[in-house]
Amino acid sequence: MSISLLFTLNCFAESGPITKADSYQKNIPVKLLKKIPLPEGYHEGLFYDGSNIWVNNGEKGNTWVVDITSGEVISEIEPVGTFTEGLTKTPEGDYWLTDWDAKKVYHVEIIGNSMKPVFELSVAPAHPTGIVWNGNSLHLITWTRGMGTKYHLIQMDKEGKILRKNQIKGISEPSQLAWDGKNLWISSWYNQRVYRVDVSIFQITGYFRSPAKKTTGIVWDGEHLWVTGTKADLYMLKIEDHI
Repeated sequence: MSISLLFTLNCFAESGPITKADSYQKNIPVKLLKKIPLPEGYHEGLFYDGSNIWVNNGEKGNTWVVDITSGEVISEIEPVGTFTEGLTKTPEGDYWLTDWDAKKVYHVEIIGNSMKPVFELSVAPAHPTGIVWNGNSLHLITWTRGMGTKYHLIQMDKEGKILRKNQIKGISEPSQLAWDGKNLWISSWYNQRVYRVDVSIFQITGYFRSPAKKTTGIVWDGEHLWVTGTKADLYMLKIEDHI
């Protein structure tokens, strides 16, 4: 079954843009706790399964499952498309994946070492990047190219219905998403920063400088934030004043 969101995305009334809060905090203090070397690839979104971190790879790459204790890639999963971006999972066990080339969001099953589409949602003409489940809904980043690329944060329910759409301003080339139980974190591929967003007010409340060049993937493991970059390794960080 294929469902198109093209008409819905273009016609959905936007809420106000996401901008900096008055209490915006520069250089949120973070501490580097661990670095795991990654094989060469095109590292995109990260996903934490409770014990391992999955690293998605664009440019026709597989998703790696990385044992964060040994640092080894213990398995690989074949994706559904050609440029895997983000991956997340709902409490019901449903996996959602974004593909840049296809301009689609996929609901997938993972059977053995491959992903199989259950259904797909087109976000064309936009390209989807990061996606994350925040406990109640899905958050998705899209890039719409043209005379000045526009970036949006889209909130959807677990059936893919649009609940909210906000243009992202103040974050250059937003890439991937993480959810820490209260705040949303958005990585910037352009300026090597990770931004904190309060979704109760949809404002950017601060940022920290990432150790990963061309920062892409970020994920919260329940206690720490992990980050990577297009050609970078995997870093485990402690947010010193986590709120």
